[in-house]
Amino acid sequence: MKIDQDYLKRLLETAQASLGPTFTIDDLEAAGLPYDDDAFEFHMMILNEQGLIVRDDGDAGFGMFKSIDGHRSWSVLPLRLSASGHELIEALENKKVWATLKREFKEASFTTLKSAALELAKGYLKQQVQGLLGP
Repeated sequence: MKIDQDYLKRLLETAQASLGPTFTIDDLEAAGLPYDDDAFEFHMMILNEQGLIVRDDGDAGFGMFKSIDGHRSWSVLPLRLSASGHELIEALENKKVWATLKREFKEASFTTLKSAALELAKGYLKQQVQGLLGP
C-alpha cells in the first residue's frame, strides 16, 4: 500500500481538532475515518511508528490487535498527538508547504515527506520573519 498524503494529513488534522488533550479511534471514525479500513490501519501504524500519535498512558501501540489470520480487534484507548505530531501538522497546514509537497514530493517516503515539510516550514517562516524585520 502506498502512503496517501491527504489521508495522513486528515488523520493529523482530526487528532489536532480534538476538544480535549486526547482522542480515540471512535472520534476519528466519527470524523469519517473508519478504523475497520486497511488505509486507517496502514496510516495509523506509520504515525504511531514515527511517534506522532501515541497512547496517552505511554504504552506502545494505538489499540489495534491483529490475529494470525489478519483479523483486527480494537481497544478504544485515549491517544494524543505528540509534540512532533503537532509540529508536523502545523507545517502541513501552511498552504505553501502543502502545495510544494503535493507538487514536488508526490511519491516521497514518509521520512522524506516529514523532513521536507519541516524544512519548508522553517524556510517560509524565516522569509516571513525577515519581512517583518525589514531589510
